[in-house]
Amino acid sequence: MNLLLIRNVRVVDAQGEWRGDVAIRDGVFAALGRDFSWPGALVLDGEGRTFLPGFVDLHAHFRDPGFPKKEDLQTGSWAAAHGGFTAVSVMANTNPPCDSPDVARYILEKARSLGLVEIYPVGAITVGLRGEKLTDFPALAPFVWAFSDDGKGVERADLMAQALRLATSLGKRILSHPEFSGLERDLAEELMVERDLHLAQATGGFLHLQHLSSPRSVEMVQKAKAAGVPVTAEVTPHHLCLSREAFGEYAVNPPLPREEARLALVRAFLRGAFEAVATDHAPHTAQDKAQGAPGISGIETAFPLLFTNFVRQGLLSLSELSRYLSLGPARIMGLRKGLVRVGYDGDGVLVEEDESFVVDENFFFSKSRNTPIVGTRLWGRIWATIRRGVVIFWNGHVLGRDYDDHRQVIQKS
Repeated sequence: MNLLLIRNVRVVDAQGEWRGDVAIRDGVFAALGRDFSWPGALVLDGEGRTFLPGFVDLHAHFRDPGFPKKEDLQTGSWAAAHGGFTAVSVMANTNPPCDSPDVARYILEKARSLGLVEIYPVGAITVGLRGEKLTDFPALAPFVWAFSDDGKGVERADLMAQALRLATSLGKRILSHPEFSGLERDLAEELMVERDLHLAQATGGFLHLQHLSSPRSVEMVQKAKAAGVPVTAEVTPHHLCLSREAFGEYAVNPPLPREEARLALVRAFLRGAFEAVATDHAPHTAQDKAQGAPGISGIETAFPLLFTNFVRQGLLSLSELSRYLSLGPARIMGLRKGLVRVGYDGDGVLVEEDESFVVDENFFFSKSRNTPIVGTRLWGRIWATIRRGVVIFWNGHVLGRDYDDHRQVIQKS
């Protein structure tokens, strides 16, 4: 029996906060309260730190299989654990793409062998991500939670309509990368958002819109929700916190917004226009980045970047931030995660709210350091990450899958 008792913490989740102790038994939250005992439990003293439910990332690229110089499932998992994420949805644009059960099984089996964060593959909508023919959705469905050609928009409306109908019949979601090729970026996004909202309404399909960056796109989504369209949307930390005026034309897709657009996205975010914040973690080699490869390595900095820019500035409560990083994405993925409540998966993050650090070259567990915020001071250091009652990151160290590592850490503390 795996039994962990976390004492003396400030617990914060999307439904409120309290102080006390948390017990995790056999991977789920088993008891919550104050000063209770549980014979045989390993005890981790939180020493007054803040305990949040583990973060869930709807959108990341671990580049495995196919691009081991950029990232792989092991280093991506290390980075996720360092960032407080216990569950990660990985996109299909690998090499080969995740357009067959063989690739999805490889991802699942390798993630299971690592024993770190939970990794959920996304299947490709079209064969080879070429936008010409649907993949075998029924064959992929047992191994993936959703379908997406992320990195490319599905430009054929007939294919997208078929995908929405078929995915919904299988209980899956379509994750749309809203972009028509050959158009100016905002227009490319807005046109596909408008089209996909119409298709979702017509088909009744479950649609999720990725990395929205245009305020007009957000307005269309809000109107569609009010009309009953089954749609959810995400925004990234970098589109909320970074602007072209401050960080230049740093290559990312969608591009960093102008300050005026960024502020409009922030206003929409604070109004609750998004269900989730997703990192769009996109690691690259230094050489590829120098040649203009778009993307930010962001899974390790997502929480402190948002905490620094929103919670410490008084714009958002920590409970509200937990909703965007934990409960919201967990509900979209259909996971019993995101709240510190009895019966939920025993995933958590211990945070030192008053600890600051500088994002330097030694900060990262990812293979990549492609982010414009290197040199920036952030607040909200992740002290420990716990997945289903096992400590997988502690005080600057990623732990192995060996349960003895977990025991030794707790005994040291």
